[in-house]
Amino acid sequence: MVTGQLGPKYRAILPRVVRDALHVQEGDTLLYVVDGEQVRLTTKRQLAQELYGSLAEDDGHDFTAELLEERRTEMQREKP
Repeated sequence: MVTGQLGPKYRAILPRVVRDALHVQEGDTLLYVVDGEQVRLTTKRQLAQELYGSLAEDDGHDFTAELLEERRTEMQREKP
């Protein structure tokens, strides 16, 4: 557990251990995932990886890959 304080205008500085865990650098976008009274801090890349893995079935069937392939096929059909 790491602690910090809010500064002026409710700004927070991320401690190095948190920046390292998130693999972020100055200027990167952070996502605050609010769930009731709890907030999880993450990045777009990490959230996308979590969501991608959540759609894979135990039998190896990957609905995300299937959906992406369907979208690519639709885009090819729509091209003039």
